[in-house]
Amino acid sequence: MKGKCQHLLVLAVALAMSLGVWAQGQHGGQGDRSKFNPEEFRARLEGHISRQAGFSAQESQKFFSIYHEMKDKQHELQQKMFKLKKNRPAPNAPDKEYFSTILEIKDLNAEIAELEKDYYKKMCKAISPRKVYQAMLAEDDFHRQMLRRFNRGKDGPDRRNNHKGNQRKPNGER
Repeated sequence: MKGKCQHLLVLAVALAMSLGVWAQGQHGGQGDRSKFNPEEFRARLEGHISRQAGFSAQESQKFFSIYHEMKDKQHELQQKMFKLKKNRPAPNAPDKEYFSTILEIKDLNAEIAELEKDYYKKMCKAISPRKVYQAMLAEDDFHRQMLRRFNRGKDGPDRRNNHKGNQRKPNGER
């Protein structure tokens, strides 16, 4: 259970990070974020997940209405967490203040994981749990693609160590 929560939290953070990765990948990593189009990113994400999970139009509508509501709420909590990390205690603050900040951050992590668990239950009531699972794998795959694209730059070779044997296909196979 603990591992699943961590996996889900990693996915949430990956989604937040992928917005920036997508922007850099689209524009050669030159930092021109003014051209990033969140609607285009969302459409590509939805298209990828819908294709990989085999959603009908009705399933897609049901899934993404719940999915985006969850992501919006997670984003609010992540913003609070990032703010806590950015506005860290003063270097000479007592350990008690650092401990309090750590607990606040961990409470937000737990809240994000619990929120995601609740929303995945809603998704599984709206459409087949099998398709929800396939959508989770497809989301992972989408983020891996964005990270690979970022690591390559716009057209260059992949700069990271590519471990193809460890990559999962959307159906869960390796």
